[in-house]
Amino acid sequence: MPSSTPSRQSRIAALTPDLQERLRRRLAGHARQTDAIPVADRTGPLPMSFSQQRLWFLHDLSPEDAGYNSALALRLVGALDLPALNWALQGLLARHESLRTTFDEIDGAGIQVVHPARELPVPVIDLRADPRPDALDQVLFDEYSRAFDLRQGPLLRVLLVRTAEDEHVLLLCVHHIVTDGWSMGVLTEELSALYGAALSGEMADLPPLPLQYADFAVWQRERLSDAALEEHLGYWKRQLSKVSPLDLPADRQRPVVRTSAGARHEFVVPPDVIARLGDIARAGDATLFMALVAACQVLLSRYCGQQDIAVGTVTSGRNLPELDRLVGFFVNTVVLRSTVDRALTFSDFLTSVKGTVLDAFAHDEVPFEKLVHAVQTERDLSRNPLFDVVVLLQDAQQKPPQFAGAWVEEVRLPRRTANFDITFEFQESNDGLA
Repeated sequence: MPSSTPSRQSRIAALTPDLQERLRRRLAGHARQTDAIPVADRTGPLPMSFSQQRLWFLHDLSPEDAGYNSALALRLVGALDLPALNWALQGLLARHESLRTTFDEIDGAGIQVVHPARELPVPVIDLRADPRPDALDQVLFDEYSRAFDLRQGPLLRVLLVRTAEDEHVLLLCVHHIVTDGWSMGVLTEELSALYGAALSGEMADLPPLPLQYADFAVWQRERLSDAALEEHLGYWKRQLSKVSPLDLPADRQRPVVRTSAGARHEFVVPPDVIARLGDIARAGDATLFMALVAACQVLLSRYCGQQDIAVGTVTSGRNLPELDRLVGFFVNTVVLRSTVDRALTFSDFLTSVKGTVLDAFAHDEVPFEKLVHAVQTERDLSRNPLFDVVVLLQDAQQKPPQFAGAWVEEVRLPRRTANFDITFEFQESNDGLA
């Protein structure tokens, strides 16, 4: 699963009204009425969701791997009230069970254990006298690259770094098994609201949470345990039959067991190029995301000398409104497989990709773990299952939440890990497409 998941505001493939209607018609052909999610019985063990189960398995294979750590750093310039920050963090823990959940097994079955809210320590590192230009980067990297213990927890770590008299960097680090990109947006918004309430002595204006992530996990297990899943799985079995891995050209031999060592290369696609690509997409009643998937698949076909190109992407997994404000691991992975026929024009190929995207999203309720089990009979530990390349499109950069009495900006974290051979992550901005 991609380590970079959709932001809270992101809609990975925002559809035009006509495409929304087409997707609605496709869904109506096979989807049953969605049942409301009930509050789960808490007297017995609580199961993991399917997505959590997969990360639990991967963690068990490599407990020291930090590839599924999610982190966000905020620079706070101005007066910072540490007791108020501690109070706000306690409010988050009390509000979201996921942040005080650990994982274990009973008779070989994975379970999640929800703990009572307790004080979360906030270590403070003072760098004001440190002359190293990369001191902050090193401190942040050391903290968010430290592995979590999923059995012992906690799975949320907070670090405050003081860089000047009136300047701090706040790092939130959470294991992906209890969060996703959308959730990180919820956390920062609510932390800001709770901090402001602590300073003012008033109650934070936050909507009540009728459900918690464990309720979703129980509901998901019950909902997807019957024949309702079979039609969705039938599509994926047909769509991904005999899918082949991409033979990407590399300057070193692929390791026997895949590692998470990686790096990031950044560039900007100029606005005029994106404008022309947008024109092509609109002419074919497609979205920018669909056009980017098609472009990446053409590029990969040229690199690999293959026509059968499968890439992964992610959906939010929050198809019900009551899930909007929950913190948890909801994001799901889908596979987009296309045949790159060089005899076609790009516009014709884009039409094919559009159909593939719509079909994949119409069947995105299948947890990726079940999809892998149904489709891939042999496991190659040197590769990810089903695909090694991911294509993501994030919305225009959202402004970070404001903390009372402080100016806030997001701090770019140094990245040295990668969960896939290549992740194409596009970010819309006024300057083009990063």
